[in-house]
Amino acid sequence: MSSVTRPIPLAVLLTTALCCALLILPGVTVSSMYFNDLLIFLDGGYRVVHGQVPNIDFSTALGPLSFYIPGAGYWLSGSLGLAMPVGMSLLMLLIAPIAIHVIGSRMRPLIGVAVAIFVMLLLATPMNTGEAFSRVSFAMYYNRIGWVLLALLLILFLRPERPTRHQTALDAAAAAALALLAGYTKATYGVVAAGFLLILLLQPGGRRFAMLAIFGGLVGVALVELAWGGTRIHIGDLIVATQTSGGRSVTSYVRSALETSDEYVVFLAFATAGLWVRPNVTDALFYGFCIAAGLMLLSQNFQTEGIVSLLVGTTVAAETLARSARPGMGPFAEAVTRGAPLAAILLLLPIGVSSAGALGLHAAAAATRSGVALETPNGQGLRVMNTTSDGQFAFYTRYAESLDAGAQLLQRLEAAPRRVLVFDFVSPFSSLLGVTPPDGGPAWMHNGRNFDAKNYFPAEEVMGGVDVVMVPKRPVAGGTTKLMLDIYGAHLEENFRLEKDTELWKVYLRREARSAPQTSWAETPMAE
Repeated sequence: MSSVTRPIPLAVLLTTALCCALLILPGVTVSSMYFNDLLIFLDGGYRVVHGQVPNIDFSTALGPLSFYIPGAGYWLSGSLGLAMPVGMSLLMLLIAPIAIHVIGSRMRPLIGVAVAIFVMLLLATPMNTGEAFSRVSFAMYYNRIGWVLLALLLILFLRPERPTRHQTALDAAAAAALALLAGYTKATYGVVAAGFLLILLLQPGGRRFAMLAIFGGLVGVALVELAWGGTRIHIGDLIVATQTSGGRSVTSYVRSALETSDEYVVFLAFATAGLWVRPNVTDALFYGFCIAAGLMLLSQNFQTEGIVSLLVGTTVAAETLARSARPGMGPFAEAVTRGAPLAAILLLLPIGVSSAGALGLHAAAAATRSGVALETPNGQGLRVMNTTSDGQFAFYTRYAESLDAGAQLLQRLEAAPRRVLVFDFVSPFSSLLGVTPPDGGPAWMHNGRNFDAKNYFPAEEVMGGVDVVMVPKRPVAGGTTKLMLDIYGAHLEENFRLEKDTELWKVYLRREARSAPQTSWAETPMAE
């Protein structure tokens, strides 16, 4: 039987093809929640297409892949409305062969098909994990990527039942690739991935490929550093973000565990059954790792339920139980070993169905052009729709209208706008207008998360590479705008002059003429 006609490869390929079609074919991106968060990554992707390098040309606590993914989508499509759909589709095509190898070599079709569909849907869906599928958004998509990469790594804990000739090399390559992708998407997932590889060193059946994977990962880090050169700066940005947002207290971890206690109870039942049929220290460490990783990652994410490490850990336990089934085990043992796979599949259904629902809702809304579209020159493929509440829709609609008004103000300036900064959560006018992005500064500003009254970026770093400053009177994050004015207001008044003051915006232009020649708006090339 050809590998592509086997159940697990077929499930991965069909799910990937369907998801890619649903993402790309409608041609636009629709959001009902966290619209400002989406704009961060579209603007960051726009920056990398224009030659900027994350952490070197702009500051971010997220990994560079968080910006290169939408950047690749924008570069291929030429549309902000397709940047995320195309970028995520490219990532799915990259992950698909890894998923086929990992799941196909370690899980029986009954469990593996369900897990394959689950992880590929989770990768594609425009929905924050654990939320209602009506809250459609590509916001915080890096967390879903991290969960999927970690899920596939956890499945590698199982020993392949029928090892192939190149099993060790393929396992090592898959593990190294997953760990590297996790680390360069978001550092916390990279730390968890590295910790898991260390646990694999304790497992006799996985020691060899784990050592190769660690070596391959270190080589990969060295190669990336040669090309990127931003590791040291990235660590510095992470330290700044940690100092600002503060460490997690024991109380916060206890509260998180209590809020998701039902997920832990169910997982512990599977783990106990798995240790009953195969009692060993390494398995106990694995189940403990699933719990610790889930608790740590959930506390770092904007998420309240749907702990993927526990869900995938239950499927590993279910596969272990299914492998232990023997004739004459007795009614109870037989019921446990035979029923575990079905029970594990049922546990995947809530997140899996929600992921599919959000993907389908996004496709339908995008195809029918639901909601309100941005009217900026380069942002017309972005839409805000109402699937949550009238109040939420009105809030993001007003924000979109303010962006349209700000874009019109910039277009009416005598000199074409270049290097625009917004005193708000996100500064999206470079990408929305298709003009030269600022030099330096952070990818976004969020009071209490990446800056506060005591820890903040120097004024020259934030505003030194800027020609125009926009101060919103209807900000999406009022606290951020107020704190930026408190910190940078004096520098603003000293180095910029107020050009326009309207109902929604104040527009400031740099006082001294910059060395770069100014052109009229009509002469400024738009991004293609």
